[in-house]
Amino acid sequence: MTSKGIEELVGLDSEAWMVVGFDIGGGEIGQDLRVAAVSRNDVPEGGDVLPRIAEANGGEIPVTEFLVHGVDPYVVLRPMTHVFELRMRLNPTVGIPMRFVQRCDVAARS
Repeated sequence: MTSKGIEELVGLDSEAWMVVGFDIGGGEIGQDLRVAAVSRNDVPEGGDVLPRIAEANGGEIPVTEFLVHGVDPYVVLRPMTHVFELRMRLNPTVGIPMRFVQRCDVAARS
């Protein structure tokens, strides 16, 4: 890890919360960043803790979802990643391989 942890980047106390995921969603107006975190009170000592948390909770990991206000999600991602790739596909393409047969450039219109 070469930067602050995601907990610190979004304003969560890393001694109280362990971030286990995040979602970025939105549309034309902007994007939302939602962070899923486990209370450190639910994290057992040592080892591979996530399967043990799920086992203790009926096969699920109990998380709190935080909507992070006042931050551009990509500003949060930038220091966390050395390489970041986001690929979005239409839902009907899920599970169908795509082969890129040509690559081109295009200038965006203002």
